[in-house]
Amino acid sequence: MDQGALLQDPFGLSGTLLDGQYRVDEVVGEGGFGVVYRGRHLSLDQPIAIKVLKGLDGGDVRINALVLEKFRAEARLLYTLSQSSLHIVRALDFGAATMPSGAWAPFMVLEWLEGRSLAEDLAERQRRGARGRSLDEALAIIEPIVDGLAAAHQQKVAHRDVKPANVFLLASPPGRPGPQLKVLDFGIAKIMQDGESVGTKGTFASFTWLYAAPEQLEPRRGATGLATDVYALALVLTELLTDRSPIDDRDVVGIMKAATDPDRRPTPRSRGANVPDEIEAVCQRALALDPESRFPSVMELWDALVAARTSASAGSTMKPPAVAPHGAATALLTPLSRASASVGAIAASPPIGTRPPGQLAPSALFASPPPGTSPPASPPPGTSPPASPPRVVAPYAASPPPGSLPPGQRPRRNPARADGSSPVVVVTIILFVLTVLFAFSYAAIQGACNRAAPPHASG
Repeated sequence: MDQGALLQDPFGLSGTLLDGQYRVDEVVGEGGFGVVYRGRHLSLDQPIAIKVLKGLDGGDVRINALVLEKFRAEARLLYTLSQSSLHIVRALDFGAATMPSGAWAPFMVLEWLEGRSLAEDLAERQRRGARGRSLDEALAIIEPIVDGLAAAHQQKVAHRDVKPANVFLLASPPGRPGPQLKVLDFGIAKIMQDGESVGTKGTFASFTWLYAAPEQLEPRRGATGLATDVYALALVLTELLTDRSPIDDRDVVGIMKAATDPDRRPTPRSRGANVPDEIEAVCQRALALDPESRFPSVMELWDALVAARTSASAGSTMKPPAVAPHGAATALLTPLSRASASVGAIAASPPIGTRPPGQLAPSALFASPPPGTSPPASPPPGTSPPASPPRVVAPYAASPPPGSLPPGQRPRRNPARADGSSPVVVVTIILFVLTVLFAFSYAAIQGACNRAAPPHASG
């Protein structure tokens, strides 16, 4: 059955002409914030997407004017941000109108994108029984998301609703390397939140519960901001590495409990991914309950992930999740020092768009070799690369059982001599020999004394 046939048209816009220049063809999607239509820009003769916000008509002209003014500012911001990053959907126009249904609503005209959302991609992988992407594949998807969010964070603008449904995977042209994607719904969560605060009839939270940060669920933990996006992006990374939702609960109470429980942090290892220690440590910090304990922005999170991936490639091993006793999980959430060796000695973050001296650009870690060149030849089977033995990397699926070692890792041995004997054994043998020699010497001296003594006269 055609999916479009199942979608409703609450505004009655299909088949109409909006604002005298945008032909509205059909409903193609609906979410918490609005309804998306496919249409055509008649002047440019190009396909467009038209997003109409819902839940904002309070029936008060004054309130509608306030919402429209806020919407206009956010639309201008989205246009500016989309000029700063190719990974943010481009806004073409905005406005507000009384719809055929009689409801007043703001709308935004956006570039038309061909492809599917990351949420749809993850759902399809789960239906196929996928067990998670590799670390490099996951980071390759995260990188352009960071690029889009960083353009906003540089201007102290938070998205506040980062989730797979707001990441759109473009249908890449043949031969174009790497995932091509765009971040959607920039500023919409803020519009909804501000609109509700001035008295509009908002009937839903201006965020998605499953990907909400603790401060969105419990405002007493602090205000939302850039660290809120850091938290949500770490959840998306966890989902990419596991092909599982970051939280199993689906009801509001269960989600709130899981998201704010210090003993249940949704890190990759806790959700079944086998990742290096350095990556797990970065995610632990990004998913801290306290916003102040997380990375200040997504760019600093990305720099830490790149440094951790580089450090892990240098020889770190992957271990199963640590099982902490109840109440001891706070030790795992200790913020990483900016000079911590576990994440590659992260110092003060450089300005957005720059890199510390000597550090490769993130794309260089995952990019294919330049055209016309070949990758370095692998060593012959059964041999090791110079200077370091080959690392055996287990698939990023379920972690090894607690107490076991990942494939290829040898059990740690106690310090020993070259012949394999333990120092404790050597000392024991020496003491035994000395004891025997002392016993023989004592017996010999005692015998000599008895022979030298005069005979004893009897009664």
